[in-house]
Amino acid sequence: MQKLFLSLLAIVCTVSVMAQKTINDPNAEKRTVGSFHGIEVGTGIELTLSQGATEDVAVSAAKTEHRDRIVTKVENGILKIHYDSKTGSINKMKESKNLKAYVSFKTLDILNANTGADVEIVGAIKSNSLNIKANTGALIDGEVDVTTLKVSQNTGSKIDFSGRADNLTVDGDTGSKFKGENMATSNCNVTVSTGAIVWVKAEKELQVKANTGGVVKYKGNASVKEIKTNTGGTVSKI
Repeated sequence: MQKLFLSLLAIVCTVSVMAQKTINDPNAEKRTVGSFHGIEVGTGIELTLSQGATEDVAVSAAKTEHRDRIVTKVENGILKIHYDSKTGSINKMKESKNLKAYVSFKTLDILNANTGADVEIVGAIKSNSLNIKANTGALIDGEVDVTTLKVSQNTGSKIDFSGRADNLTVDGDTGSKFKGENMATSNCNVTVSTGAIVWVKAEKELQVKANTGGVVKYKGNASVKEIKTNTGGTVSKI
């Protein structure tokens, strides 16, 4: 019990110092993994993510048997977090299990969220380059401070960002939503289709392609380099 408390305390201190938020989870268990520069999370897991001086990983669930089936492994520099389900049903996997992961990272250039994962960024992700993919109902919320940000999302995923990205590329498809109107960008390139919606703020240059019911809403003083719409796509300034 004392060992578990001390392990959890290390995670709590990291998050508290870096982002002024303390996480108190008595069910958390620290995991030992290799070094990583990217994260991939899925299967309905709630991920709390913060940048710090160390790389730390902890997982939690309503029951020990569920927590023990949360897989955390590093492959080719990517920390992969998912629930090992025998049923194959996402709804059954998530039912009353309260699956959570807490990750502190030193550097991050890849973040993939899939299959109903819910990612909360505590503090801001600071990076020269960050590639993000969100699929199948995944949610990502938080602040970024990056030079180049590339986002690809589909199938009902939702991303809500604040902060700064000097160069932003967004590719939205199949009912996804990207809310970036509170994130300052200089150069912005957006492509949407199949009912996706994107909100952005651009101050230097803007390029937009909206197809098949895709919607782009933008604000800022950017020079519009190109706007293309077809098959019901719409672009408007807000």
